[in-house]
Order: sequence, then structure tokens, then C-alpha cells
Amino acid sequence: MVQAIENLTALVTRLVASGPDPRLAGWDRLVVDVLDARPVAGYADLLSRHAGGRLELAVPSERVADLPPGTVIRLRAKLAGGRAMAERRPPPGLFVTEPPG
Repeated sequence: MVQAIENLTALVTRLVASGPDPRLAGWDRLVVDVLDARPVAGYADLLSRHAGGRLELAVPSERVADLPPGTVIRLRAKLAGGRAMAERRPPPGLFVTEPPG
């Protein structure tokens, strides 16, 4: 049995597309451009390699309902089960959206 690595990365992303996640009820699958990625103190950083590239990211649906493409999303995410996932319940101020500009 492989033990999961506790990991978390702070991401700044730009929304490209979104839709319901086909495998996770109550989650959306976002396609985002990763504008910046930084380690979070005390956790392994498994997502910074995506900085400057595109990433599929699972996010709780209620956090991203009706966001238009181009929205900047600042969040923390982890790699779990081979996929990138936002924190389900982020601390206050650590999931922020900015309208397209």
C-alpha cells in the first residue's frame, strides 16, 4: 500500500473552462492556466511544476458557480489520487476570485 504524501501548493490561476466533475459529485472540473505556484510551509509541493502551463483542477462546485472564463482564482490545492484538487474547506481568505480584467 502506498502512503499519500501530505502536500499543498498555493496557486494563482486563470479559468479557461469549467463543468461538472464526472467522478466527484458536488465538484466541478476546471481547466486553468497556472499563473503562479508556490510551496506552502510544512507541506510537500507537488504542483509547482505546472506554473506557466495548463492544469485540470477539481473544485467544490459552490465555490465556482457561474464564474466566467478569464476569472483569476487564488487557492491552495493538493495532488490526490493522481489529480489536482482544491482544498474542500480553505481557511478564510485563501480562496479568492477576481473578475476578468
